[in-house]
Amino acid sequence: MNEPKQLFIQENQTFVGEMEKGKIQVIVLDGNVGAAYKMDVPEHGKTIIQTAKGHFARVDHEIGFKIG
Repeated sequence: MNEPKQLFIQENQTFVGEMEKGKIQVIVLDGNVGAAYKMDVPEHGKTIIQTAKGHFARVDHEIGFKIG
């Protein structure tokens, strides 16, 4: 998994992004600091968004592999 990419926030608090074909992605909006982040998620597994003191702090992935 890649490090979350920070998205550019415009003055009117909007952002523009593109979907990447064949990928599942998550966008995290942190209204406390006015930031947005985009990250890839695993094809099979869990993605856990963690906060600390009201701010986006980290992302954990539990990746599984489907058998058969």
